[in-house]
Amino acid sequence: MSPFSNLRLTRRGFLRAATTAGVGATAMALVGCGDDDDDQPAPQPSAAQRQQEQEGEQAAAQQPAQQERPQQQTVAVDQEQPEQEQAAAEQPVAQQQQQQAAASEQQQEQEQQQAMVAETTGGTLRFSALGSVGGAIDPRNIFSMLAYHSLAASFDFLAMHGEDGIVPGVAESMTPNEDATSWTIRLRPDVQFHDGQALTAQDVAFSIAFMGDWENSPRHAAQWADVDFPNMAAIDDLTLELPMLRPRADFVEASMALYAPVVPEGIEDWTLPNGSGPFRVAANDGADGVELIRNDDWWGEPASLDRVVTVPISDPSARINALKSGEIDFAYQLTPTIGVAEQDNPDIVVWRTNAGSAVMCFTMNTALPPFDDPRVREAMRLAIDRQAMVNGVLLGQGEVGNDLVGLGMTGYHDGLPQRSRDVARAAELFSAAGISELDLVASEVAPGLLASGELLAQHLAEAGVALTIDEIPADAFFEDFAARMSTPLQTVYFINHPPAVHLPRFVGSGAGVNLTAFTAAEFDEALSAAQSTVDDAERAEHLLRAQEIEWNDGGMLVWGYSPLIMAHSPRVTNVNLAGEGLVQFQDIALSS
Repeated sequence: MSPFSNLRLTRRGFLRAATTAGVGATAMALVGCGDDDDDQPAPQPSAAQRQQEQEGEQAAAQQPAQQERPQQQTVAVDQEQPEQEQAAAEQPVAQQQQQQAAASEQQQEQEQQQAMVAETTGGTLRFSALGSVGGAIDPRNIFSMLAYHSLAASFDFLAMHGEDGIVPGVAESMTPNEDATSWTIRLRPDVQFHDGQALTAQDVAFSIAFMGDWENSPRHAAQWADVDFPNMAAIDDLTLELPMLRPRADFVEASMALYAPVVPEGIEDWTLPNGSGPFRVAANDGADGVELIRNDDWWGEPASLDRVVTVPISDPSARINALKSGEIDFAYQLTPTIGVAEQDNPDIVVWRTNAGSAVMCFTMNTALPPFDDPRVREAMRLAIDRQAMVNGVLLGQGEVGNDLVGLGMTGYHDGLPQRSRDVARAAELFSAAGISELDLVASEVAPGLLASGELLAQHLAEAGVALTIDEIPADAFFEDFAARMSTPLQTVYFINHPPAVHLPRFVGSGAGVNLTAFTAAEFDEALSAAQSTVDDAERAEHLLRAQEIEWNDGGMLVWGYSPLIMAHSPRVTNVNLAGEGLVQFQDIALSS
């Protein structure tokens, strides 16, 4: 197996990606949520897309078997295996007939849906999520899902994490040399910015240097810290060479597909920015939010919608009421209570992503009292009732956490024992550390976080500790980012990512957004070894070691995993999500 095989796309995912936006993974891992949507039908291709898929499959079938060297292809199409073909040939005739009938039925359903979509072009989608009014659409400072949707609609990304692996955006390929000390990015030839200028390798070089500048982009610079910037070179208009300061076998998944928006060289206007995405920003001021107009020159499948307006509504109850009254068409990120209450409402459509989309947790700052005392951190882990949190806050619509991010994903350490509640031991530890009171900063930046704080207060009271909750309005929570980095105890949630993606960004001395302030030399060594190791098995062992260290000594109190719940008008059709829970506006059509 190639050391980069975990970065490959299935044929279905690759062909779908060819006709959808290349919106990248998010810097919004603290305030966004979502992964792929297991409960929803896959995006349905148009007739032109189906023809493109057929042509792509024919081309893929003619390709030679992929070699096992990392420099051959990082983002690749899976090849059909002879063994699979032999097995298919040996299937009983009845089973093959059933499969053919099912495929025919699915094709008919797709054609019917696409016929409906074809009849519903144009119109305006009014989309609402948590966010502030107006403001710059600056990729260095995106702190709400509303702003992130505007960013992802107006800018293209190099690549993103998707349902089937890495989904290419404006990068056609991202290829390492044999020891992963250098990467080559090859761009699509048909991308232009909204002002008509071609998107080139020089723009990508500028974007990487721009986001990797510690002074101007302190929250994202760590993502690009291993790039040898002085020797980064545009070979031609479509090819960029990225030399590394050390081997980075994980550079696609941990950097280039994590959060890599491409901006034009020298950009200065972030209010009406010049992007290259499927929509352009037409207006961005006042209480009406951001107005996005379809970009007819986008390289992907043209959007059906004429216009999208992103409407800031901070309260989930207000969002669902606005949807039910017809003020908006799409209410993003709702509470489990709302989801259950409105599930059978025939006037709206309610749906959920999988149960492990968002990581619900408390962060304990290990550099500040009282959480610089390991006894207090251990007492917190023992005092909390995780199952009660999932049952009470998420109404059972989630998974119990074990103080690590990445449940259900590649590389997650599922060999560690599940932490359970021990109130008596927690009380002993609190008493020994002299703790009888604690303060919690809480904000509903994700549905359920305030409720989790209230339930935590009950759990701590049973261990002899009184908890005072300081509530901060959701739309103001990230305005003072320095405060978030220096708060002893707070409610937080993360997008669920594999450990190889999450750890470098949020844990250890090199992390740009280390809310727990946890650092340890042995953790840094294990993570560094994982990042630079090309061999899959060795790399996995280093990641397991890094997670074990964090699990034992870190400041994450992950009590559960939650789905992303949203609702929209029945007029809204063909809703698809990017891997980060981003609604892909370019796919949506409005029925009459």
